[in-house]
Amino acid sequence: MTISELAAWHDVECGRYEADLPLWKELAKESQHGVLDIGAGTGRVALRLAYAGVDVTALDLEPELLDVLTERAHEAGVTVPTVAADARSFTFERQFDLILVPMQTLQLLPTRFGFFDSVRRALHPGGRLAVAIVTQLETYDGQPPLPAPDIGHFGEYTYISQPVSVQVGPHSATIDRLRQRVAPDGERETTEDRIELAVVSPGTLAEEAAQHGLEADELRHIEETPEHVASEVVLFRG
Repeated sequence: MTISELAAWHDVECGRYEADLPLWKELAKESQHGVLDIGAGTGRVALRLAYAGVDVTALDLEPELLDVLTERAHEAGVTVPTVAADARSFTFERQFDLILVPMQTLQLLPTRFGFFDSVRRALHPGGRLAVAIVTQLETYDGQPPLPAPDIGHFGEYTYISQPVSVQVGPHSATIDRLRQRVAPDGERETTEDRIELAVVSPGTLAEEAAQHGLEADELRHIEETPEHVASEVVLFRG
């Protein structure tokens, strides 16, 4: 299977994370009206749920990532409907009783009003929204020892993603990475990548969600791993 550069980097940097999967599977067991996976990417969560027989729909901003998800679902003999849309402005003709937002996807959004508004419309009465956020990021200036790089192989190329800096401010955190694509002959192409995460707390999200009729009713913790920081999952009831 040939995938795009965007999908390759997404798989390398996000695809191997598994610490949150038991929680999503636990929550999905109670679903009777389907699950919506927001920020689904190439299917890290959605495909696992589909393999378990869950009715799951995948939403992501990037059609390239969803194309990979669709092909992988086809190869596995499962069906995962996909929707390319902005998490801040989406609509569905159906409603879901569980909406998942894994891996700090919510913190990538510059504003969240439209997100909560869209979720409220898509959520079945009494349904749940589960949002994963990171609250314990610490500033890291790139001094040795560096964190272990993320490495993946696609076709004849090796992809290496190395975190080099984390700067945490009062309202946002900036994470810098160096990406290297290594060709079969050893030639390396190096690029820089930067993401910004909004700094939020469960309390802040509870206040924002309440404006849209969503009530925070539970907080779950996902332990850190050697590669990933711990996260909190805020659960809301519609």
